Amino acid sequence: MAAPAKITATFWDCGGVFLTNGWDHAERKKVVEHFGLDWEEFEQRHPGPNDAWERGRISLHEYLRQTVFYVPRKFSEAEFVSQMHAASQVFHPEMIEFLKKFRMQRTEANYAGIYLLSNESEELMSYRIPEFGLTALFDAFLVSAYIGLRKPEPAFYRCALDIVQRHPEQCVFIDDREENVAAAKNLGIRGIEMETPQQTIAALAQMGIVAE
Repeated sequence: MAAPAKITATFWDCGGVFLTNGWDHAERKKVVEHFGLDWEEFEQRHPGPNDAWERGRISLHEYLRQTVFYVPRKFSEAEFVSQMHAASQVFHPEMIEFLKKFRMQRTEANYAGIYLLSNESEELMSYRIPEFGLTALFDAFLVSAYIGLRKPEPAFYRCALDIVQRHPEQCVFIDDREENVAAAKNLGIRGIEMETPQQTIAALAQMGIVAE
């Protein structure tokens, strides 16, 4: 039996892996309740505009016009966006430390690319990247709003492979959602469904990805 191909690219989800989610259920509910909005009404309005927003087809302003500011409010759009930003926090500092060490220890002879694969809007990603110093961790950002595709669509992963110029078996994808990992595996990408930092780091070590 042939030995597994060497991993030369690591693909990382963001929310739930090392940061909180940008605008998932828990984050939305916290902000909506902060402003005293009707949660059920907001959630009914959210899916369509959110899909377009995370694909880069509409702006944050247009998303909020359709979900929040379709009637006059006692608060401003800037105040609402500020609370959206505040919902982003470090979730697993251990994973950030792992990424820092892993990137620093790479050599020309033992090099693996480190890429972010995330369903995220352009505006929230533009906030999260500098706020959490992500340019110091990742070589490139393959984000739904930048490429117009969302996980777990197979085209999302094919696009990522094309951009980094790797074969599927040379890559590993880390995500906290089963359906996203399964979609990557269906294309031949090795996958790790993150449960804990310790479990994820151990699984990476088995593939030869270590940070000392």
